[in-house]
Amino acid sequence: MDDYRVRRTVFETESSFRLDDVVLVRGLGGAEVQRIALAEVRKVALSYQPLTVSDRWVCSVEGGGGRIWIPSASFTGVGQAADQRASFRPFVQALCAAVTAQPSGPNVVYVKGSNWSAYGALAMLIVMAILGLLLALGVLGALLDGGGLGGASWAFLPIAVTLWASRMVWRVWRRNRRHAFDPKALPPDFAA
Repeated sequence: MDDYRVRRTVFETESSFRLDDVVLVRGLGGAEVQRIALAEVRKVALSYQPLTVSDRWVCSVEGGGGRIWIPSASFTGVGQAADQRASFRPFVQALCAAVTAQPSGPNVVYVKGSNWSAYGALAMLIVMAILGLLLALGVLGALLDGGGLGGASWAFLPIAVTLWASRMVWRVWRRNRRHAFDPKALPPDFAA
């Protein structure tokens, strides 16, 4: 399989991820910086991390040699990211198949989502709902005072920000609820 290349953050150069029958290697600037033997993998975790510029999925591989995380979005500059899901998903599928083929494959934990992220997003959704209710009451109060819509213009920006943030938090809550997945078939909503 071809190497998967991605710029994980705006502050680092492009990483290359190489997968063969026995090892996952991360290279940086042509030099190997991380290596995990597939026989030592203990956990493969898939998670969703929203960005303002693009959706980003992350595959995290944990083993005796540490942890390697591989994102689906490549930063091309400050505030700019390229969506690479078309090549990311096949690479992750090949990685899961290679880990499963190891003698230790049946003992590996394959999990999608993060309870911390999902429940944190649920708490934020509750806060956003309360904030939305308070804003609606403020607009209603301005209308009842006879100010008309002009008297409620102060609420436009807070309502817009609340709706935008709620949309992002909703996606995190919906996509990051933790559950095991079958490594032979990635979850249908993962990096789709």
